[in-house]
Amino acid sequence: MILTHPETLPIIGAAMTARRIGSVEIEDLVARQARLDFRYPVASLPRLASLAAAADGVAAGPSPELEATLAFQPGAEGYPQLHLIVGGFVPVECQRCLKALDWPVNVDVRLTMVRTDREAEGLADPFDTLLLANDELLPDQVVEDEVLAVLPLAPRHAEGQHCVAPAEWDAKGLSVSGGAEAAEPTRRPLAGLAALLGRKDQPGND
Repeated sequence: MILTHPETLPIIGAAMTARRIGSVEIEDLVARQARLDFRYPVASLPRLASLAAAADGVAAGPSPELEATLAFQPGAEGYPQLHLIVGGFVPVECQRCLKALDWPVNVDVRLTMVRTDREAEGLADPFDTLLLANDELLPDQVVEDEVLAVLPLAPRHAEGQHCVAPAEWDAKGLSVSGGAEAAEPTRRPLAGLAALLGRKDQPGND
């Protein structure tokens, strides 16, 4: 975790950790309009880690990381506001070919921090709110929630990439490895029969 601000900041209270930021620390961060920078391995966020684990063909090695910036600032209605920016990618399973797909993550949201549902209901825009848990901000949970919110329900490789559903492999003449076999004309077993039926309808054909 990196704490940054245009001016030198005093040491924040011991109640603030990478996982929990208390209400007193939130007030201090907002007053100073401070910014916290985090790096999260995807493997450290359980719900995102489960998506990565389900993706077939994820390369072995270090877990990909998400970079998150939490900027604290006063809100328009007197409540503290969190400007959250998250970038990186999450390995997910393509819903067409069932292989691993690195889905890009680009989160840029402003969330009004409230303590109760009643406070949220009183806001002009109650949807972009962040309900504090026991007056605490949980950065890893907020990051994971917002990343999950932008992931598609059925991610697929982009058009033009080699991506074929397993059920179509044989029909398209693809090998199990995904490589195309030697090109050959498409076989249409009923095409000859259709031609014969067409000729019977022409004059002079018995």
